[in-house]
Amino acid sequence: MAFDAERFTHDSDRAALKALQAIPGFSLLTKGFMSIWNEPQQKILNMSTRIRLDENQMKKYYDMLPPICGKLGIAVPELYLERDVNANAYTYGDTTPFIVMTSGLLETVPDELIPTVLAHECGHIACHHTLYHTMGRMILSGASGAMSYFLKFGGLLTVPLQMAFYHWMRCSEFSADRAAVLCDGSAEKMQEVCMRLAGWDKDNTAEGNVAAFLQQAVDYKDMINESTWNRTLEFISLSAATHPLMAVRATECGVWAQSEQFSRILNNIPDPVEAKPAEEVADRGTEPQEAEQPFDFFSFLRPKQPEKAPEAAPQAVDADLENELRWYQKMVEEGLITQEQYDEKKKELLGR
Repeated sequence: MAFDAERFTHDSDRAALKALQAIPGFSLLTKGFMSIWNEPQQKILNMSTRIRLDENQMKKYYDMLPPICGKLGIAVPELYLERDVNANAYTYGDTTPFIVMTSGLLETVPDELIPTVLAHECGHIACHHTLYHTMGRMILSGASGAMSYFLKFGGLLTVPLQMAFYHWMRCSEFSADRAAVLCDGSAEKMQEVCMRLAGWDKDNTAEGNVAAFLQQAVDYKDMINESTWNRTLEFISLSAATHPLMAVRATECGVWAQSEQFSRILNNIPDPVEAKPAEEVADRGTEPQEAEQPFDFFSFLRPKQPEKAPEAAPQAVDADLENELRWYQKMVEEGLITQEQYDEKKKELLGR
């Protein structure tokens, strides 16, 4: 049985996504992005400038992918290799997501750890991160040229949206890391991947110490907690980062692998929600208070809501959802997506 992404999604990922979607202008930004970007154009770029890995091309890497997809319950995405000295892998797309590995990744990470990297990327697909990740990378990095100019300088990408987007992208990495840890059955490989990406190249013959690397995260957290000023410096440093700090990610993987939730998911044991009172079950998603603390930084960016008429919020959400569905219907009419893809997207949106 495939792992259920809803069970391993990180609490901070959920909270950050909710905060991002609540910022005024997010729906308009999404519509603006969808009016310019399309998947067929991206596939043309992949086919013409990158190497597609499959049964006939670098088969040993492609063969790593299907078993991972089976564990996460997703279709096998297309896999590409591009020339880039930076060690990286990323996932783009929406209805048909794909994974790209860089040549620098293969030069940095040993082959036995590549499945862990691919499991992380497949985790993004399983958690339905890919559309917003594509938006975030293309818009925030400025790599999309005219698109970035239109959305940034056309007033669609506000400073609050940029900050919230960066924050969600960082939080989403924790969910993808959890997917990799689940696929491996332990945190050791993902922790080593983090250390490799932090600087321990596979050609470096010096002996690496993962435990010492993990201690860095402990020392880092102690330093940040020493003063408000240090916490402010941390916020400034991370405000435009798309990924969490490597040592922090490695430590988070270790904590997750020791949790009861990890053991239950790995062994296909249902969560004991039936035995709890309804009100306690409803509050389960908010128990870890630390995951909510980063959102204090955005409180001054959001307009204050009137204290009365609490039913107004659901109406606004319904209106945004209706507009988004109307937008996807327009894409069907213009031949950008199929009716089947629309129906799948509608089911996903209504089930959020």
